[in-house]
Amino acid sequence: MGEFIHSVLANYEAVTAGTVVTYDLPVNPLSFILMTLRFQQDKADLQLDWDNVDAMLSKVEVLYKGSAVFSANGSDIEALQAMCFGFEPWIHNRYGDDDDYTYFTFLIPLGRKLYHPAECFPRSTRGELQLQVTYAASFTDIDAVYALFETVELPEASPGRYLRVTTLSRTPSAAGELDIELPIGHPIAGVLFWGTTVPLADANTQTCQYLQILVDNYRRYFSETNFECWHQLAALRYKPPIAHGYHIHQLDGAAYAQYMDTSVVKYRNDRCIQHHWIDFDPNRDDMYLLQTAGKSDVIARIYAGDTNPLRVLPCELVGV
Repeated sequence: MGEFIHSVLANYEAVTAGTVVTYDLPVNPLSFILMTLRFQQDKADLQLDWDNVDAMLSKVEVLYKGSAVFSANGSDIEALQAMCFGFEPWIHNRYGDDDDYTYFTFLIPLGRKLYHPAECFPRSTRGELQLQVTYAASFTDIDAVYALFETVELPEASPGRYLRVTTLSRTPSAAGELDIELPIGHPIAGVLFWGTTVPLADANTQTCQYLQILVDNYRRYFSETNFECWHQLAALRYKPPIAHGYHIHQLDGAAYAQYMDTSVVKYRNDRCIQHHWIDFDPNRDDMYLLQTAGKSDVIARIYAGDTNPLRVLPCELVGV
């Protein structure tokens, strides 16, 4: 019989904007980290823009001897946990009143399957494996933030590999094709993309207009996929996160004027509207993993529709 250890890393620690906080992680094989931020809404009778919640986390890193095993910001973590794991955190007390308490959980995975003894970060020595959290310089419409971080260890595990997620940031110098070199040497299970500009209202510009994958100058897997279909690939893995949206019933009449919320951002059912996911392991059986060992280069070729920033997060399976 196996055993896991679920324990507390940070217990209602007050969070200060603009700080960097580092924690020593457990030494047993580590499956994942749950990072929950509890806070109060600092806005009266209006919807809290959930982008402000993601924005509290400028960068989250899991570092092994100073090198990143996991590195992403809050927005990308939310997208990754939805698209790769189908994890949409439950949100409590979402009424849009000033001083309302609520919370949100960010999942930091060290394997594609949680609790899996064959895929997690291996045993380490105290102080070698750390969690480092960089908070944004300021929080918008949010105050009284507390950190509740918890870990899941697999003490009897003997993993053969772990999941490494890093962030590549690029800004195109001009509209047109942009080649982004993906890491080589380890199988790639999937890649998360983020682009600044997406179709909104009557504007149809896309920072990431289409994608091709090239291995040693030959198109592989994704010969080409366009923005609209590319974005929908994530739907094969998860339902769009809708709990973070806002739903109200408006009543006309002076007697109910104090309850009117006329400036609310309209309900939308796609929190990850700027993110795209490509999956090299759709069946979770390793059949289609993108093998990069021995290759000269592996390229994600994106047609940039404008010169706004984009991010690429390859998800590698690193052997132990």
